[in-house]
Amino acid sequence: MESLLQDLRYGVRMLLKKPGFTVVAVLTLALGIGANTAIFSFMNSLFLRPLPFAEPDQLVRLYGEDSEGRRFDVFSYANYVDIRDRSQSFAGLAAHDYVSVNLSTGAGAESVQGEIVTGNYFSMLGANAMAGRTLLDEDDSAPGAHPVVVISHRLWQRRFGASPNAVGAKIYLNGHPFTIVGVMPEEFRGAYQAIVADFWAPMMMHEQVRPRGTPITQRSWGWLNGTGRLKPNVTREQAQAEIAQIAGQLEQEYPQVNKGMRFELLQASALPEQFGESVSGLLGFFMGVVLLVLLVACANIASLLLSRVMARRPELAIRQSLGATRGRLMQQWLTESLLLAVLGGAAGLLVAIWMSEGLMSLVPPDFEEFSPALSLDVRVLGFTFLVSLLTGVGCGLLPALRASKTDVISALKEGSATASGSVLGSRLQQVFVVAQMAVCSVLLIVAGLLLRSLQESASFNPGFNSDNMLLATVDLSRNGYSEAQGRNFYRQLTERLRSLPGASEATFAIVVPLGTSKESRGYIIPGHVPAPGRTYFSIHSNVVGPEYFTTMGIPLLSGREFDARDAEAGARPVVIINETMAKRFWPDQDPVGRSVQMKKDGPAIEIIGVARDIKYYSLGEEPLPYVYGSFAQFYSPSVTLQVRTAGDPKSLMRALQKEVEGLDPNVAIRGLTTLADLRQVPLFPSRAMAMVSSLFGLLAVGLTALGLYGILSYSVSQRKREVGIRMALGAQAADIFKLIIRQGLTITLIGIGIGLIGSLALTRFLSSLLFGISPTDPLTFAVIAVSLLGVALVACFVPARRATKVDPMIALRHE
Repeated sequence: MESLLQDLRYGVRMLLKKPGFTVVAVLTLALGIGANTAIFSFMNSLFLRPLPFAEPDQLVRLYGEDSEGRRFDVFSYANYVDIRDRSQSFAGLAAHDYVSVNLSTGAGAESVQGEIVTGNYFSMLGANAMAGRTLLDEDDSAPGAHPVVVISHRLWQRRFGASPNAVGAKIYLNGHPFTIVGVMPEEFRGAYQAIVADFWAPMMMHEQVRPRGTPITQRSWGWLNGTGRLKPNVTREQAQAEIAQIAGQLEQEYPQVNKGMRFELLQASALPEQFGESVSGLLGFFMGVVLLVLLVACANIASLLLSRVMARRPELAIRQSLGATRGRLMQQWLTESLLLAVLGGAAGLLVAIWMSEGLMSLVPPDFEEFSPALSLDVRVLGFTFLVSLLTGVGCGLLPALRASKTDVISALKEGSATASGSVLGSRLQQVFVVAQMAVCSVLLIVAGLLLRSLQESASFNPGFNSDNMLLATVDLSRNGYSEAQGRNFYRQLTERLRSLPGASEATFAIVVPLGTSKESRGYIIPGHVPAPGRTYFSIHSNVVGPEYFTTMGIPLLSGREFDARDAEAGARPVVIINETMAKRFWPDQDPVGRSVQMKKDGPAIEIIGVARDIKYYSLGEEPLPYVYGSFAQFYSPSVTLQVRTAGDPKSLMRALQKEVEGLDPNVAIRGLTTLADLRQVPLFPSRAMAMVSSLFGLLAVGLTALGLYGILSYSVSQRKREVGIRMALGAQAADIFKLIIRQGLTITLIGIGIGLIGSLALTRFLSSLLFGISPTDPLTFAVIAVSLLGVALVACFVPARRATKVDPMIALRHE
């Protein structure tokens, strides 16, 4: 301990003695460690940190699984009740589901997200209200009987100004009055901590909160999530066995709706499990990138420390001659390295906070409910400290070994700078730069491929016109509109929107191309037999408003668009299909005039047109059959308005809101965006990965260039005698310049070559994220290689120029 304290004091003095070196080293390590801490804080929040409830290990999720092993997160209320009542493994089993509602307090409405939950939801989680109370079993005892609600802390602040009188006040959900009975603490977000909710209403109020027109007791209506708490001393495996037995009973009792149905218990986490795989994959990519950057930083610091070893060889030789052992010298050197790493880790915490905010800014506005509870808790601090220690050892181990092997005689001789030890140190530094250059090549090639893919997707024609299109979603079912009232509302709204200054066209549909929603319906097609076990073809579909194809810029290849004839009473049902469906079911024929059916005994539906194929869900999808129905014949209370504008569509956002409020101030809109912005949502993983790999790739390049500059500068200082002799023998300044440049470019080319080989192997895993280019795109590889060579030339220029200024007489006299 005494020697350790001695080394700490000495290490602090040495770092203060070279403030420039210390600042550069600490900042370099802070960026590397801070980046890793930022990514780990996300992983900790979403997957590692226990949920903030009592005995979180006892909390499980109940998932459905069909006969083919596909897992899904919904099951019916009737199945939930049977599992809850028959199981003996749970201390509590609650059902819940996210819902979006129009919320108002008497003046204007806004669309907010909350949860509809069973009465035992809060008691099962062990959560208590900050003010008032939570929901109770009696609040969930009869349909529509108890219009009470618990609100979130943020809604309490936003709508009620944190007033203590909020409890007992009324709010309106979809126009229905609810009494606030409780306000939850700020840290409570619900069963899923990463998805925020603003209110919690009883399950039995589902007709008011989530009007569907379907009885809650209908066993075939799967729509709920389940969270349960196991009894003490009951394992998840035991509970799973019991659930399997109950599933078998339900299959026998209700074979029509529960055939092949299985249930699976998973450990509860902060994120809905259906998103866990994709989010963990994205975070895994980010962690791989920042680990590579940390390795580059470590190599850079190790190279700097090796230079310090060479500079301090006389000091080390004196220590050895006075009796210092190799172990003692290694301890002293590692102590200095660890001091740097700990300082870098402390600064890295500040970097982590800044980077976490930056990463959150990458989340699309459509995912605003995604809000992980990031914090620098004990686990994150422990991770940072461990990474700092490993970094300190990693940076200092080789320099410490070199310091402990100092040749006392040669170090004390004049001219020791040319001794073999310094040559070995230079070779190690060259190895570090080669590794750094290889890592930079991989990071920048990955970034380049993703950026080129995004560029291709931006210029790609998806088959419709996405320019100057304003979108907004309206759901009239929340406000209790009848079908006749809804049709009249949308007719008036469309007319108002078309008359807005700056608006050229307006329509609506239930599905927006390249959006996140999907719709499919079953069709019987005469002359064609569906797959075994099915009685119909499941075909992706949409319901569209008047002048949809004109507004969207989707040409009809044959037939006509929907018009006023289709809205007349008693009009024959009609649809428009796309060209892929026409080629699949009516090859070499004109499908216009032919018919399909939606039910076995349903009326014939006439095909009146064939529309050109577009990209419906992603830019890389294969052509798929598609059917368009007319809103005049297939009513939907929820549609997305689509307004074509002459200029910037965002300039009409407020005007669109006013037109909706003018028809009904209690109708709220959501998803107010542009079609161009919506196109970017499916590209979020690629964009996030491209930005992260680009940012950290450029950071790695900067560190590598600094390392290459340092090596060549050190090499020039050590080779003054050699340079003096060459110049004395007739070498010109240009020859010396080329000599140093050649040394730097040789290191660079070796590193780039290794990086290109590694990239060829790694980028194949990106093929699913790339659009329009190959994972081995030669242009990207060539541009990155040439760019890195250019950076290396810049880093080599100053040391090479300095070498040409060496005075032969001064250099030889010094030696």
